[in-house]
Amino acid sequence: MSTLALAVLLAAPADQLVVGTLSEPGTLEPHRATDVVAAEIVSSVCETLVRLRPGSGRPEGVIATTWATSDQRVWSFTLREGIRFQDDARLDADAVVANFEHLRRERSFAGRAERVGPHLVQLTLERANAALLQTLSQPFFSIQSPRQLAAGSLPVGTGPFRLVGARPGLVELAAFDGHWAGAPRLRRLTFRRFADAAALRLALETGEADVSSAIGPAEAAALRTRPGLSLDSQSGLNLVYLALNNTRPPFSDARVRQAVSKAIDRAALVRALGGHAEAAHGPLPPSVFGHDARARDLVQDSALARRLLDGAQVAPGTPVTLAVSLVPRSYLPQPMRAAGRIREDLARVGLEVRLREVASWPEQIEITARGEYEMALLGWQADTLDPNDFLTALLDSGSIGTTNRVRYRSEAMDRLLRRARMESAARSRLALYAEAQALFQADMPFVPLYHAPALTAHRSEVHGLVIGPTGLLRYDKAWKQQ
Repeated sequence: MSTLALAVLLAAPADQLVVGTLSEPGTLEPHRATDVVAAEIVSSVCETLVRLRPGSGRPEGVIATTWATSDQRVWSFTLREGIRFQDDARLDADAVVANFEHLRRERSFAGRAERVGPHLVQLTLERANAALLQTLSQPFFSIQSPRQLAAGSLPVGTGPFRLVGARPGLVELAAFDGHWAGAPRLRRLTFRRFADAAALRLALETGEADVSSAIGPAEAAALRTRPGLSLDSQSGLNLVYLALNNTRPPFSDARVRQAVSKAIDRAALVRALGGHAEAAHGPLPPSVFGHDARARDLVQDSALARRLLDGAQVAPGTPVTLAVSLVPRSYLPQPMRAAGRIREDLARVGLEVRLREVASWPEQIEITARGEYEMALLGWQADTLDPNDFLTALLDSGSIGTTNRVRYRSEAMDRLLRRARMESAARSRLALYAEAQALFQADMPFVPLYHAPALTAHRSEVHGLVIGPTGLLRYDKAWKQQ
C-alpha cells in the first residue's frame, strides 16, 4: 500500500483533530496539574481570567474584561457577563471566589478573593506581585464550575471544548456549542499517546495524527522534508536540569554542587542529543525577561571539580544515584542518553553514578517532590514569560514539596524574589533578578543543562492553529481543509 493510500485510510475525519503526545497527563484536575500535556488539554476545556496575547505576550482578557491595581497587592477584576460553564452553571463572582479558595488549598495561592459585585472580584494578595497577570494566565489557574470543585472529578470549564472521555493513552474532547465566543469549527479534539517518538513521527506522516508539539530534534529533521507537513520552531521557554537534593549529603555541600556543575560538558551533551538545543548557563532561558546575559558561562573544568570534591572530603569512587524517567518529554526526548552522558562526565571526576530507572513521569515528579532521591534528571517548562515563573517555582523555599524539588532553602534568595515580585518598575526588577542569578551561581542548587527548542509539527490540511508565546497550542480557531 502506498504512503498516500495509507494516509487516506488512517486520517482522522475533517471535523476531528488528533493531537499526538508521548506521555500521559499527570492529572486533568487543573489546580493540581503541572505538566505540559495536562496544560494543553486543560486550556481547551477551561479558561483563565487573562491569557497572553500571541506575538506580544501582553495580557488580554478572557473571563475578565478589565482589571486594575494601584499597589500590585490589591487587584480588581471585572468579569465577562453571560458566560456559562459546560454543566450550565453560571459564571459569576461567587464562582471565581470559590476557585481561588480552591487554589489556596491546592496550589498555596497566596491571596484571597472577595465578591464585590455580581461580576466584580477583588483579589488581595499576601504580598504585592507584579507578575500576577502572568501567573493567572497559566492553565493551572483556570476557572472551573463550582459543582466540579465540590465533586473533585474531571474538569468542567467554560472553554471551547468539553471533556467527554479519558482513559490511558486517550483523552477525548467535544465541541462546546454554548461557548461564549461561539462554537469551535472542530467537532472533536483527541489527545492520543503514542508508544515512542518513531511511532509519533509515522502517525504524523500517515495522517493518524494531525499535530504534535512533542516532536524532538531528530524527528523534526526527518519531518522537515516530508511533503504535506509543516514544522514550526521557536525558542523554548524551558530548562533541562540536573536536580541535586540539597538536604542529602554530599549535595548538602555547595562545593559538591559546584563540582558537579564543573564536571559536565554541556556542549558535548547537546551534541550527543542531536545538536538542536542551547547549552544553559543559568536558571533562565535567554528569551525570558530578566535573563542575565553577563553571567559567566558554565564551562567544563574537571580538574577544578576534583579539587572541590577533595575540599569537601568526597573520596574518588563515591557512589551517587541518578533518578531518570524512561518516558521522554518534548524538552527531554532521549532521557537515557542524556543520563548516560552525565554519568560519563561525573565518572571522570570520581563520582560513581548508578542509574535509577523510573517507569513514568508522574512517578519521577512524585519522588522528587518528596525529596526521595539524590540526583534526578528534570525539566521545567514555563507557562509565562516572567522570570518569576522559573525562579520562584524552582528556588523559593515556599515551593519546597511542590516545584522546588531540590529543596533549596535560602533566606537571601527568598528576600530577593519577594522584592522582585513586589516591584513594578522594570529596571528595578531587572537589578533584583540579576542579584538572584548571581546568588544562584554561588549556591548552584541545581545544575542547568540546556534549553530545548519548542517544535510543533502539523499536517498541511490543518489551519488556524495558534501557537501562544509560551509554546502552548490553541485549537479554538482551528479547522481542517485539503
